[in-house]
Amino acid sequence: MPPSPIVLTNTNTYANHTRHLPPLSIIGKVTASFGPRDPVYESAILSHKPHNELHGYPHFILRKQMLAGLWTKHACLLTIIGAELAKPASQRLKWLFWHDRDVILMNPHISLDVFLPPEPEFGHVNLLVTRDRNGLNNGVFFVRVSEWSLKMFASALSVREYVPEAVLKYTEQSGMEMTIERPWWNSSVAYVPQRWFNGFPPNRRSSNSTSAARPGSLLIHFASNRDGIRPTRMVQWGDVACSKSSKWYKPYDQTGYRDEIAEYWDRLRRNESMAEVCADIGKRAWD
Repeated sequence: MPPSPIVLTNTNTYANHTRHLPPLSIIGKVTASFGPRDPVYESAILSHKPHNELHGYPHFILRKQMLAGLWTKHACLLTIIGAELAKPASQRLKWLFWHDRDVILMNPHISLDVFLPPEPEFGHVNLLVTRDRNGLNNGVFFVRVSEWSLKMFASALSVREYVPEAVLKYTEQSGMEMTIERPWWNSSVAYVPQRWFNGFPPNRRSSNSTSAARPGSLLIHFASNRDGIRPTRMVQWGDVACSKSSKWYKPYDQTGYRDEIAEYWDRLRRNESMAEVCADIGKRAWD
């Protein structure tokens, strides 16, 4: 029997067995990278290793294309969510953290669970996503393992069939955006500041932009390659991540995450506009 195209990597695979291992988390990571192995993207995926070891995250890596174009993302998540829902509830992952393969983990001190919606008050939230200047950016997001999520990705995959006239500028990303903007889905979606877990590489011009990662941020997402030098940027920032620079390798309490996350949910409790809260919190600099 051929091996599964979805490779599950967990802490036991990476670990030095002479030390104590953390229990597996309720959150699993998911990404996809298929075709000829590219050292730049393989290094980016490997940058998650210390984070996975520290917090006990199983890491699903899809190594075979399932559908044409970028729609494999939805199919992969459908497969994993379905497999988790088939397990007894006590044995399931509770959330999945999708990241594109062009994401470098910068600060393993930041646990993924700090971003999850407070329970039970926000138990209706099944999807945590971010927007950039073009709309939804689904390069990095959290999705709850639930029937809602299974149906949402099935709906997003079906957009081309039930709305054939739709213009999907960003293919599967646009399909997902069109789906979650519908009222039934939208009530379970939380849009959070982009810089929390989907920030782009900062530079001199963009360091204070709401889209730029800040020193101490969890990760950097290299979403654009318009200038053709994304691999070069990824190598440069990969070196920074490996150096464990004190500027980026900060304990959680030395970042602005705790205060920003608490404020975000508190303001939603007061029924403030989600977009306005994101715009306000997202523009802040960290010392």
